[in-house]
Amino acid sequence: MTTCSQAQTLPERLLLTVALLQQRGYAVTIAQLARWLVGGTVEIQDIRQSLEEMDDLCLSGDLVHARDVSASFLERCQFRQDHHHQHQLRYWPAVVAYTESLQRHCPQIQCITLAGSMSSGGFVASDDVDFNLFVSDGSRYTTYLMANLLALSFSFAHRQRPLDAHTRRLFLPKLMSVNVIWCDSDTRPFMRQDGAMALELLLSQPLVGLDYYQQLLARNLWLQDYFPQLLKETTAANTLSQPLTGHPLPEKIARTVTYLGWRWVMWTRRHNPEALARVAYVRKCQSPYALFED
Repeated sequence: MTTCSQAQTLPERLLLTVALLQQRGYAVTIAQLARWLVGGTVEIQDIRQSLEEMDDLCLSGDLVHARDVSASFLERCQFRQDHHHQHQLRYWPAVVAYTESLQRHCPQIQCITLAGSMSSGGFVASDDVDFNLFVSDGSRYTTYLMANLLALSFSFAHRQRPLDAHTRRLFLPKLMSVNVIWCDSDTRPFMRQDGAMALELLLSQPLVGLDYYQQLLARNLWLQDYFPQLLKETTAANTLSQPLTGHPLPEKIARTVTYLGWRWVMWTRRHNPEALARVAYVRKCQSPYALFED
């Protein structure tokens, strides 16, 4: 695959962007592609003209995709595009309420961003609502434990929603899901600096802590090699955020409790190869920031 540094022409940039998106299971509209293009935004008409001359990519309806994708993949992506707005509106009050709950109970959280299918335009009712959190050093597992406890009431309130193999649980189906938790020191700069990581940050939508997020982007200038449209005019933070004070035991306890809970969830999925494969894929995408990776 062409690397970002090698992608110079518009067709090369289109190929690289579509490949990154399809790795996540997305086929996006031509308007989304124009905004999310590697190397910076372009006009929709420029993309249309390039696609007419390309053999590897094509346009089906309004979706841009590699020519060799399956019909079922396109059908699934089109369904998500068609129903996203309806389901986002339905669940948005819960997103706001959960975000406010995190703010009240987790002062160590510096920034909350919406992630996953709801932030990228393909949310359906059976999906989890994914969040990425940025927290003070020394509070990763305490935050994860609190975020999951706070999510229980939302699971109960929406316990009748449709489920798929990934969201099904023995008891309450998960609705609010923490995707990745980055401690402040993880971002100064990010150890991982590749296209998939840059795309994750591009598609994330800050809900709380916009100033922190903009400072985070400003101190990761490698992102401009992929998505210069992501970087705003900000002043980079010159000092580290203060870590939480106090005895480290609560964080250790939180890690033990959350690890046991995670192992229990994995045990309940032991006869569900589709769900286990999805977990393995997600953890690979999150590496080296996945919980319990060490």
